[in-house]
Amino acid sequence: MKRLVACLTALVLARSASAQNLHCHDGSDLPPRLLLVQNLWGLVALPTKDHEWSEEEKLGLIKAAGFDAFDVWVGGASEKDVEHWRGIGEKFGLGLGVETGPNRVEDLAPSIAAAKKLGSVYLDVHVANAFVPEAQATEILRGLSEEAKRAGIAMVVQTHRGRVTQDLIRTVGYARAIPDLRFDVDLSHYFVGGEFGGAPPSEAQPYFDALLERAVMLDGRVSNGEQVQIDMGPTADNTETRLFAAMWKRVMVRWLKEAQPGDIFPFRVELGPPGYAILDPEGREISDRWGQQKLMAGLIARLWNEAVGETGRGASHAVVPPLLAR
Repeated sequence: MKRLVACLTALVLARSASAQNLHCHDGSDLPPRLLLVQNLWGLVALPTKDHEWSEEEKLGLIKAAGFDAFDVWVGGASEKDVEHWRGIGEKFGLGLGVETGPNRVEDLAPSIAAAKKLGSVYLDVHVANAFVPEAQATEILRGLSEEAKRAGIAMVVQTHRGRVTQDLIRTVGYARAIPDLRFDVDLSHYFVGGEFGGAPPSEAQPYFDALLERAVMLDGRVSNGEQVQIDMGPTADNTETRLFAAMWKRVMVRWLKEAQPGDIFPFRVELGPPGYAILDPEGREISDRWGQQKLMAGLIARLWNEAVGETGRGASHAVVPPLLAR
């Protein structure tokens, strides 16, 4: 009898674990909603590298632009750093999101602790490097996923060049091997890796389909297949942006259809400083990077609201004015 009870208990626990909500969520009963995040890294060297805005100026601009949160790197951060971010976030009425770069499963615990102190609904992991063999990378990802589940935090794996997720086919292999794996998808890295000058070819489509089914967060950057980060133009309506916008909206629609109360969909805008940003011969950025990030925020709010309208699910997001001037 005791053995039967133990078996039934194990079965219930296994089912409970498999049913765990793997979306980013805050535990509330609010309708599923968008979290517009600006990566603080995206404001490095602005307005110029010699006269960079202070951190307080940056957060004031982020708040005024209509973002809900800012994002910081917590890998290696001190307790003092974490307390500082929490305090300045409260001062400006902004939430926080966090990312980190574990090479091993045991590297994750400090970042989990930092994410919880900062109230982040996600822990975005840039895992190891592109030269870790696939079998070893799979085991690291499986261990990280289990560690995050035990801690009750939504771990999202960043799709990024130079990480174990550098290759699209390998990354889909991880997803197939680990049913609970969820991703923060940055399409730009795969567009550059595949040298896609337009829509991905038919051979790539099944892999994108499999990956986007597991996306619970998105990173905002548009690529032309040669540069990882290009200007979207004054209205975010050029060919490349329309392609990326269609793929982002597809993820939002799919996510909303299965979202539960309290679930949150983070979209992180992160146009990087040089060398992500392209420079002219005089060393000046050829694009208004902060203006483009605000423009992207407006585009994402519009796409989200369209997805809410089409699915009849979730809460609309406040419209973000696409202002290009400071």
